[in-house]
Amino acid sequence: MVLDTSVLIALLFNETHSVWAAQRLNASAPDLFMSTVNLTETLIILEDRQPRLFPELRERAFESGIRFVPPTPAQAVLAASARLRFPLNLGDCFAYALAKDLSLPLLTLDRDFRRLDIPVVLPKR
Repeated sequence: MVLDTSVLIALLFNETHSVWAAQRLNASAPDLFMSTVNLTETLIILEDRQPRLFPELRERAFESGIRFVPPTPAQAVLAASARLRFPLNLGDCFAYALAKDLSLPLLTLDRDFRRLDIPVVLPKR
């Protein structure tokens, strides 16, 4: 399963749907992937929201068992295409591209992903 930034942020900050996300991650472990673009997005949010806790939160992210995957040129093409086809930000485009490239579902809390041409796992409203 590929993780969107929203899932990791919810877990690290114990936000709404964090229990749901943790259950999905546990069910999919050890096959969890995240683009390093989304990792970067996560680190920016962590340091911005909790600068004093940033080192601890960063370590929790790195020790989570998620496989962080740098984008390939093929994923860059998929991400660019996604940006033009769907209303996604740059980070979301790379989460989509990794999921599409690996033929895996995308785990997210972001409802913008509902219209994609890949399997998306979202919490029920």
